[in-house]
Amino acid sequence: MKRQRDHSTIENPFVKPENQSWEVTPPASLHRTVSPPPTNPRRRSRSAIQSIPAKSDTAAVEAGEIEIDDHVSFFSSKLLATTLPSVQGQPRLSHEEWLNLYQRNLHDRGHHFVVHQHDHPVAGTHYDLRLQCNATSSISFSIPFGLPGDPNSRKLNRIAIETRVHNLWNHLIETASYETGTMLLWDTGEYSVLPHSFDADPNADVATTDSDSDSPNYPESEPAKLHRAFQGRKIKIRLKGTRLPKDYTLSIRLTHENNALAQPKPPGFKRPRKVPPPTTLRREDTGESRQSSSQGSDPSRTSTHDRSSVSPVEDKRIPRLGRSVSSLLRTASPPMSSRNPPALTHEPASSASALAPELSTNVQPTNTDTDRSTSEVGKPNKSRDEEDQQIRKANAYPGATNTINSIHQRMWFLSIDREASGFRPTNRFEFGRRVWERPREKDSAAGDGLGGFPSFYVRGRDVETSVLTGRLAADVARDEGLVNYKPRGGWRPVTD
Repeated sequence: MKRQRDHSTIENPFVKPENQSWEVTPPASLHRTVSPPPTNPRRRSRSAIQSIPAKSDTAAVEAGEIEIDDHVSFFSSKLLATTLPSVQGQPRLSHEEWLNLYQRNLHDRGHHFVVHQHDHPVAGTHYDLRLQCNATSSISFSIPFGLPGDPNSRKLNRIAIETRVHNLWNHLIETASYETGTMLLWDTGEYSVLPHSFDADPNADVATTDSDSDSPNYPESEPAKLHRAFQGRKIKIRLKGTRLPKDYTLSIRLTHENNALAQPKPPGFKRPRKVPPPTTLRREDTGESRQSSSQGSDPSRTSTHDRSSVSPVEDKRIPRLGRSVSSLLRTASPPMSSRNPPALTHEPASSASALAPELSTNVQPTNTDTDRSTSEVGKPNKSRDEEDQQIRKANAYPGATNTINSIHQRMWFLSIDREASGFRPTNRFEFGRRVWERPREKDSAAGDGLGGFPSFYVRGRDVETSVLTGRLAADVARDEGLVNYKPRGGWRPVTD
């Protein structure tokens, strides 16, 4: 529909000629048929969620939805099949050395460690340091910016937050899912606990292993040293990995302000409720209408339910949930298992079988429906809730044991132990701090003849590669079948 100019009127000289006429386009709703109705955007989002492909078998095993008997053979074949060719200058660990490293620590004196790069879709990129504390478990610290590598950095101290005690087979994982993001092996190796000048009381109650208590010829195991240093709230630990430099030593300490002794209580998730104005209150919410509708009833009962004297501000504190909000009441990970987990078909690679011929993979999908009580119809299943409560109470995932008394979400501080790492202080000061340097070693015939190590920086998911497979986080997501996965942004490396 086009409207022409009226030549009987005087044109405005300040209006452009092309703006003195216009066209009005009728809305599309006038041309749309009555049926079908327009698509509901909420239903469209639900259908999009349902179209997301199922988890990969490695992600399902990591989440506890599928149970397997031999984690070593299972993850070994998966990682061997996705290993990329070596690149010059890229730190790499051969598959044979990686298998030997893990298998020789499968006992109560094992001292295996791993640093995972975890790119979580909600928490963002962080690095998980896991230290073996017994034959089956490892304590875990979440480090938001990764391990420090510059002795003169202005951000030398890093936050290290205690998380759940993990199973030792979690040290083998490289996986990705829409719920947990991508995870790759940044470095792995063995650790040793160094003594401090003011250690904890040697006579303190430390859970020693059978080999330590029965035979005096055995030296103290590294897990026992870790336990004693952990109870003393100051850990001096040397990590012997592939990517980390020689003599790399960390100081992990807990301040008195963060020294919690008990597991935190479950968070109180409450959905905010808007209080309607007094004129729109429902009939059963007003005492007057309730009293008028219950004439002839017991006056004492009427006064008990009378809420006419309750103000809207006070009424807001009264919870009123019309339906279950179990997704808001979950207190622990791993995520909830699906009702029908995907069947897992696994064929170990021939090369992996040659490396570990004595190991066989027996995959058993966990049928969550069998966990529910079918004999008592109508009663809710509490097995999953009880498992989550047990995880929170013990701060350990199923199969792991918290023998070191790790407390969830307790904040530690982590930094380079510069003296133990081979650096020497100087008389120079920069940014108000003393400068440390690499001293010259007379007896060192290899390398550059200097102590310490060249500075390195952890640069995040777009740069850091797996020490075993050589993959980036994007490569892991692609191999695990994540389509259009968008990680959380805003993470910046510490390079000053």
